[in-house]
Amino acid sequence: MHPVWKRKSISVFFALGFGLPWIGWTLNLLTDTQGALRTALFYTGDFMSIGGIVATWAAGGGTAVRALFRRCVAPAGLGWWLAAFLLPLVWSLATRVAYGLSHGGIGGPDLGAVSMFLSLPAWRAWTTGPLGEEFGWRGFFLPRLLTAYRPLVASLILGVLWGIWHYPLYAESVFSTLPRGVSFVISTVCFSILMTIFWFRTRGNILVAILFHWSVNVSGNVAARMLPLAGGEATRSTPELWNLAAVILATLVAGTMFGWSNLGRRENFQVERDLEPEAVRN
Repeated sequence: MHPVWKRKSISVFFALGFGLPWIGWTLNLLTDTQGALRTALFYTGDFMSIGGIVATWAAGGGTAVRALFRRCVAPAGLGWWLAAFLLPLVWSLATRVAYGLSHGGIGGPDLGAVSMFLSLPAWRAWTTGPLGEEFGWRGFFLPRLLTAYRPLVASLILGVLWGIWHYPLYAESVFSTLPRGVSFVISTVCFSILMTIFWFRTRGNILVAILFHWSVNVSGNVAARMLPLAGGEATRSTPELWNLAAVILATLVAGTMFGWSNLGRRENFQVERDLEPEAVRN
């Protein structure tokens, strides 16, 4: 076992980032909670980010936490901000075009649907996965994995754990059947690879990761309104396998542009200052 898995900060990360969300979501799954309590238990998923911050403190104290938050303003070119925002929308629209043309056509575009990015549900979406997870996944966990594994392997490990982490939340929907569950985990692996590319290109900027995560969560609904399908249910979602195919294709294209060899070289990553204190202690 690599020493990275033996560090106490990793134990803190899993205890808070996995343990508390799983407790909260399992209670919602197994009991008939309602109202404010149900909402509070749903938001235990935000302990992924809280766990990342606390684990960073366990690794290196206040200095490490300050370094973590400085990565929110790490230099990132405008093109990478735009890519993080637009890429999920592009593949969502492309999926609807491909599916629509092969299943009866597509309706007229509604460009005004872009305003959905400013709607209340879209604003609320910031408070769950994007802000509630990324200080854990990309803020704390990914840099630690990169000290032990090549970037592609680190992305695969994180992507699989990220998908499984959602199990008690989606046990009755996404994970209700094995094929749907596997499809979901494949998608989180693809997102993980894409976000590792963003991580390298933006010097670990956490806000870029948060923006991409948010766009992934809301772009599907926006695309459904922007590009209706012909027929009865114009704004119905495109099938999951079509969406998955688009995500895989986007990942392959991005990996090719970035260079799969770059994702296979550990020497591209240098340990940050906030990782060093714990390494010295252990």
